[in-house]
Amino acid sequence: MSERNGTTLGTGTAEIPVVRPTAQPAPDKGQQEPAPEPNIVADGDLVPGMQPTAPVTVRPRPRMPRRGPLTVMGPWAPVAGGLLGLVLGVVAVLFLAGTADQFTERLALAFLVLGLGMLGTSVVLLADEVRMMRQRARDAVVRPALVEATAGLLNGLTPARLLLGASAFVLFLAAYVVR
Repeated sequence: MSERNGTTLGTGTAEIPVVRPTAQPAPDKGQQEPAPEPNIVADGDLVPGMQPTAPVTVRPRPRMPRRGPLTVMGPWAPVAGGLLGLVLGVVAVLFLAGTADQFTERLALAFLVLGLGMLGTSVVLLADEVRMMRQRARDAVVRPALVEATAGLLNGLTPARLLLGASAFVLFLAAYVVR
């Protein structure tokens, strides 16, 4: 994408030229091909043991980011999820505020707000974790070693799973306090 005018050029993917050798006619049986002499350069600049290289004629463009149905979440997405959970908790408190007369019932409502806020944050983090797993699975076709190296990181106790467990415990406390 051009920074000046906001236009996009090309397909958005790197175009790597494919160079195929031209077909040469088969040599006659009576003629033998001379063996190529390695590392012979007219100038004598080449170090013994090094192979001569050809100049690069086409430079591939870098691959543009994938445009797909997946939503890329930014660093503020968990905060937005937590605020959404807090809003739902406050709505539940406003709905149940008239029935909470004792201390234990009001404490349960406070635990409810805290648990829903934590739940909102953990849901957003889990969605981001699922997005990373899907991206790794898509890349597995191209680079299977990368997926194996990062699979252990995503299969263990992640912050999203830890926060989900903590929010479940807080919501359990809210129900236990009222009992």
